[in-house]
Amino acid sequence: ALQRFIKLAAKVVSSEWQTGEFAPGRDWWLAAVLKIDPSDLSKFLPGSSNKELVEMPLGLQLDSSFAALNAFSDAGVSKTKQHSFIAEVYPVTPYQSSPLLNGKSVKLADDTVFVLLWTQ
Repeated sequence: ALQRFIKLAAKVVSSEWQTGEFAPGRDWWLAAVLKIDPSDLSKFLPGSSNKELVEMPLGLQLDSSFAALNAFSDAGVSKTKQHSFIAEVYPVTPYQSSPLLNGKSVKLADDTVFVLLWTQ
């Protein structure tokens, strides 16, 4: 079902995802934690990374596989009191599918990738 919303660069072992709206009936977001084969990591995180701020959208539940995001120290800068952290962020080119064209992807482990995409 996830492939209805985003592109996947290679076979995913398992995935968990959530969606939400920034404002009712307006722009929305999709967050996913992808378990992958470690040999496919470069397909999911291509190119080089940059250290950037990653802010969790309001409504994202940091439970189940998303709990891994708590391992990043909170940057304490989010205006919404949501978890935010500094991480090596990769391009979301492999995942982009209209209207989800903006976002960030982060390596959580050699076999786990976090992807956050949004419409605005």
